[in-house]
This record gives sequence, C-alpha cells and structure tokens, in this order.
Amino acid sequence: MVEKNFVNGIWVESKATTTFSNLDPCTEEEIFEYPNTTHEEVIETVRVAREAFKHWKTLGNFKRSDYLFKVAKLVEERREELATAISMETGKNYNESIAEVNEALHMAQYAFGSGRTRKGEALASEISEKDSYMLRKPKGVVAIISPWNFPLAIGAFWCAAPALVEGNTVVIKPSEDAPLSTQLAIEIYEEAGIPAGVINLIHGEGQVGDWLARSDVDHICFTGSAEVGRHIRRICADSWHKTCSCELGSKSAVIVFEDANFDLAVSASIASSFKLSGQRCVSAGRIIIQRSIYEKFCDSYLQHALNVTCGPPLIDNGYIVGGSLKPSGNYMGPLINKSQLERVLMFNDMVTKDVDVDIIIRPEVSNKGYFVSPMVYKTEWRDTEFLKNEVFGPHVALIPFDDIEDAIRIYNDTDYGLAVGVITEDFKKARVCREECDYGMCYWNGGSIAAESHLGFGGVKKSGNGYPSAARTYRAVTHEVAWTVNHDVSLSFPQGMEN
Repeated sequence: MVEKNFVNGIWVESKATTTFSNLDPCTEEEIFEYPNTTHEEVIETVRVAREAFKHWKTLGNFKRSDYLFKVAKLVEERREELATAISMETGKNYNESIAEVNEALHMAQYAFGSGRTRKGEALASEISEKDSYMLRKPKGVVAIISPWNFPLAIGAFWCAAPALVEGNTVVIKPSEDAPLSTQLAIEIYEEAGIPAGVINLIHGEGQVGDWLARSDVDHICFTGSAEVGRHIRRICADSWHKTCSCELGSKSAVIVFEDANFDLAVSASIASSFKLSGQRCVSAGRIIIQRSIYEKFCDSYLQHALNVTCGPPLIDNGYIVGGSLKPSGNYMGPLINKSQLERVLMFNDMVTKDVDVDIIIRPEVSNKGYFVSPMVYKTEWRDTEFLKNEVFGPHVALIPFDDIEDAIRIYNDTDYGLAVGVITEDFKKARVCREECDYGMCYWNGGSIAAESHLGFGGVKKSGNGYPSAARTYRAVTHEVAWTVNHDVSLSFPQGMEN
C-alpha cells in the first residue's frame, strides 16, 4: 500500500505513477512505500496553503499558539512511538531518538510560549508627538524541505512551529529516506485540530522538492547539502518576493588545548565524532589537538573509539504502529543508505592510499545493512580532499597544532563554518577562538554537538546563508515592518524637513 499525502486537512492518495520505498538501513527491507507527488499536486497543495493563509493570519498569535500547546502534549504522550519510528527509519541510537523527540517537544513548547509574548518592539521617535514600532508580519506560504537525520525535529517543529505561530501556512516535503517520522508529526498536528490547509504534507524524491521550491511559496526552509542549498538560493534570486533559510553541511571540529580538562576533551570529541554515526551536520570530522598533548590524547581517543559499538538501534527492527521496541544499546547504527555508504568508503579509500597518514582504526563493513565502523587516523593538516570536505560518516582525522594561531588557521581552512567545540580552561584562549573562528555555533568546553531549540542553528560560508533555524526561524518567516503613529493634528517630519 502506498502512503498518502496530507492536503487541506485530509489524507489523500496521490495521482503519482511512480513511488519510492522507505528502507530500513539495518536490513535494507522496505518499511513503507510513498508516492512521488506530481507537479500538478504540488501546485494545488501550495494553492490550498495560500487560501488557508487568508484566515490563519487573522487569528492572532494567542489563538495560533494554543494549537502548539496541544501539539506539545501529544508529542509527549507519543514519545516512545515517535522515537521508535526515528530509530527504525534512520538507524539512530534509541537514546538519540528520544533526545530528538524531546527536541521537537521543546520547540513546540517554545512556539506556544513565544506566541504569548510581544511580537515587535516599541521605539522612540525623533518627533515627540509620534510613537514608533517595529512589527513582524507573516510572509505567507512557507515550504519546508527537511533532512533525514532529524526527520521529526527539524522540519515539523524547528521550522514549522515558528512559521505557524507567526501566521504562515506550511507545506512540508520530508526526506525520501525518512518520511515516516514527519508523517507521524502531521498526524499529531491533525489530532490537535489545526485548521484545514494550514499545514500540509507531500511526499517525493528530489524532483518534488525542486517543484515545491519553484512554486508560489514565499519562503523556503531547507536543510541539506551545500549544493542543493545553492540551487535553492538561485531559485529565490530569480524571484521578487521569495526568500530562503538554508542550513547546510560542515566540516566541524573540536579544538583541544594543552590546558584542557583531559577527560572532558576526550568524551566531547568521541560524542562529536560518532553520535548518529557521524551523520550530523555538526559532526566533528576533525579533532585539532595541541602538539604537547597530541600523543597522549590520541592514545586515549583510540581506546574510547575502540569501544564504540556498531549495530542495529533496536532489538527487533520491525516497526510497530503505535508502539515501541527495546533499544539495543549500540552506540552507532548504520549509515542512512547505500549511496552514503559508498561515499564514506570512497573517502576511507582516499585515506588508505595516502602515505602521509597514520591509520589507527581501520573500518569494517557489514554484508547486510549500511553499517561501517569508525575510521580514525593521525595526520598533519594539509590541502587534501578528505581533510577539507564533509564525509558525513564515522571518519575522523586527529590533527596536531602548535599554538592558538595555528589552531584557528587549521579550523578556518575549509569552505564551511558551522560548529566548533573549544576545550580549554583559559578564558582568553576561548575568547580569541570566539572572535576568530568561522562558525554559527561555538561551544566552550563542549563538543560540536549541543543544539538547543531556543537558540539559533545555522552557519556561515558554505554552511548557511545567515538565516538560522530553530528559535531564529521567526526572523526568516516574517517581514519586519515599521509602524508609526502621529498623535498631533499637524504634520512633522524627522531630520528637520519642512512641510
């Protein structure tokens, strides 16, 4: 049976003539089958959202936020079911899946709370008889093209919740690699009673996302590769009104100074390297270590990395509708699909053939499923493809540096700038890194993975276009407008201009 789209408050069968399968990355078996939504259906769904916008924007933030209150309660009630679905379709460790559900919950709660606070600011006017305000107005229809690695939290909550509270309507296209979690999220919005047409779901592969981006939407929230992000920015550049927020790839890192709390540095580096099998956009593919402690750190990192287990996230990988399964306790699961496995193996092969690296952990590949264990190697920093490009897997370089200027040079010497962890007990060093490193998120005495819903999440250079997701989505999905009120019976102009 082919799963349905959700359009105008109804689950509808697509007219698509082609479908795709959502595969379990542990077993390579089909979970569900989904439609490649037609171009005409994409256009119609956007039209529905546009029509719903006319009424939704008039409700006011209080009434709109009440729906998010109901959504939050339902997410909490279905926590285990949602986590099971995430682990099932992504291979994510069950504890990480629970954390993702909590992330979605926190965003729903944040959206509810933000809807009950002021949505602008009062400012002084140059003219004493005038009051001035900056207000936020919804842009209209927001298209969300969401990633597979956080299939519940990012699209349906980090992007959708702020957009909805601010008065926009939404069309979501989830990743073809993980559509189930988003589908469950839409069921929750439906159960919360959100009006028809306000939030809509269409399934499909890359072409459907392109149609959605080119359709009559007002803003695009995209999370994915830098190449696709650039494509979406070009689409927006050809439009008078269309804008986008793009959270893209990275070559994130952890910088470890000689004065670091050693145990903290090792544990932060391991988590940043191998959570979600290195398939977070903020995963640390580089650990940059001061030379005076380099060998000691590498030895400790090696021992911890050897204890990273790789296997299915659940004891029984058969998805149970409305239920949950027992977690396996494995630290790492599989990669998301065959093409990503092939990409990681390609980069691993580059390292294997490079005579200037010292491989300290060689990966193993499973015969079934998309499992690959960590690849860890020691090397000096230089201009090579595997050191500068995103791998998106458990592929880690341990790189020495001499002083803080050297550390910053190494960290910044990529096209990306998303996240960095800085491990030091010296505030001055941390402050220099804060000012000189290229990033969207910097964590002092933490790893490169520490997202929180009430903070912005985005990067610079090839990692993003300056419009972060999570709480800062509000700024992307609204127009800031000036509103001035004249309380005098005569007209006065600022800057001394005469009438």
